[in-house]
Amino acid sequence: MPYLLDDRMGELCGIISGDGNIWTNYRKYEITITGNPKDGEYMDSVAAYLKEVVKPKVYYRIRGRGLRVSIYSKAFFVFLTKGVGFGIGVKKNTAGIPQRIMEEEILRRGFIRGLFDTDGSIFTSDKKGVHNYPTIEITNENLLLLEQVREILGWNGFRTTIRKSNKGTYKVAIHGKRMIRRWSGIIGSSHPRKQRKMESIIKSID
Repeated sequence: MPYLLDDRMGELCGIISGDGNIWTNYRKYEITITGNPKDGEYMDSVAAYLKEVVKPKVYYRIRGRGLRVSIYSKAFFVFLTKGVGFGIGVKKNTAGIPQRIMEEEILRRGFIRGLFDTDGSIFTSDKKGVHNYPTIEITNENLLLLEQVREILGWNGFRTTIRKSNKGTYKVAIHGKRMIRRWSGIIGSSHPRKQRKMESIIKSID
């Protein structure tokens, strides 16, 4: 493979499954990742990593009301589709986690981290008798993808729930102090805002 398939690349694959698209007309090859302008610090780091890996074929700009990283590289496209196992086109409804990612624990954990950083949230809520009860959720339209995420988390000792929301999406979640601490130690986050929030919540429940 022309690119190293390691933890960080596994994470990038999770980002692509969350907020990315892989497209070609067999003359032009494009991978795009979109993000909210409020996540500029995070998108800066994603773009910097891709520029280091793919070199000059990466473009990072404001597009419409969002941020977009675009990669125009046939070699990287082939790596993702043939080497990793991504399908071509918008990722949302049918494709699960690429088979190559499922084969190694370090790739699985990186993938979930990237998916959390794009499609996830961490928050606290008040429940009966419990103040600031912590929850991590990942929301996606693809039930197969989230069922695989749930399976991987189960292999790593997490208790999870999965449900369909009233918006037609699905949510896989973990709840409680012990599970949030475990997430921080095993999965973590590369998203500065979410990482800071996770650290703040963990500090508040210690």
